[in-house]
Amino acid sequence: MPLNDRLLALPKVDLHVHLEGTITPAMAQKLAARNGLAHAPELLAADGESFRWEADDTAAGALVGFLKAYDAATGVMKTAQDYSDITYDYLKRAAAEGCIYAELTISADHGQQVGLTYPQMLDAITKGFDKAKAESGIEIRMISTAVRHYGPAEALKVGRITHDNPHPLVTAFGLAGDENAYTMADFEPAYAAAALPYRTAHAGEASGPSTVRSAREVLKVRRFGHMVRAIEDADVMAEQKAINAVPEVCVSSNMALGVYKTYAEHPLRKFFDAGLKVTLGSDDPTFFGTSIGREYQIAQEHFGFTDAELLQVSRNAIEEAFVDEATRAKLLRRIDAYTAD
Repeated sequence: MPLNDRLLALPKVDLHVHLEGTITPAMAQKLAARNGLAHAPELLAADGESFRWEADDTAAGALVGFLKAYDAATGVMKTAQDYSDITYDYLKRAAAEGCIYAELTISADHGQQVGLTYPQMLDAITKGFDKAKAESGIEIRMISTAVRHYGPAEALKVGRITHDNPHPLVTAFGLAGDENAYTMADFEPAYAAAALPYRTAHAGEASGPSTVRSAREVLKVRRFGHMVRAIEDADVMAEQKAINAVPEVCVSSNMALGVYKTYAEHPLRKFFDAGLKVTLGSDDPTFFGTSIGREYQIAQEHFGFTDAELLQVSRNAIEEAFVDEATRAKLLRRIDAYTAD
């Protein structure tokens, strides 16, 4: 459903989005043709606008099925131009929905699979961003991220590559992938090697609340990818509130992966009302049939968020964004300008 004019104009922030997961079926087909590859039609959902996958009824099983489809759909990417194109295409679509800032989760491992070095991948992404920013004013930062199910040794390589190739737009290190693979402690050396000022980690979506606690205690993060299953443990919730934790909530992702069957079960509203510093993200939007605008719309239509509350969600995100203070102040002014309307 299209966003109404008021919601469309509201400044939005996408703190949790995987760059490769923004590729549209149309873009995948374009890149497949350009690179002389076949694109598997069985990956297309019935609407033709998103991807599909098969999995069992568990959240962990759904995640594994999704990750396989993710790798298959993004396997058409083979060049630096491909990275520039998907970056520009996502940012253009996000900006058209009122997104003023996004943090792109990027993967040196996926870049390597495409055939790019980490610096080459960063250069390609930056070119796509520069074009989008010139047209729309959208701002980004990047989170260099290790893929958990590739293992601790590979994660350490990613941490070292990140450290050895500093980039002004890469401000944080993260951990994504199969939440049930290995332990949080296995990945602390990767974070230490990256030595970036900010950290985040996926926890508490396909895995339970204990992973939220270990991400906090072992990896020393305050921002958590998903974190929704913290709601299952009152002690974990209290601990998260005590550190003013920032959940990067991705409702459509949680629903698509079977973590929750209905919006009524989802803890987004409970998180916000409990005083947690809630933010919203599109995660892998074309795999979950969503966008950052749609996530704000879902919060309004299914969780009763008012315009003022949605604006607070955007403010939360900018206050906790992995940016320099001058950029933060500039983005907050854009939010304030909407408040003054």
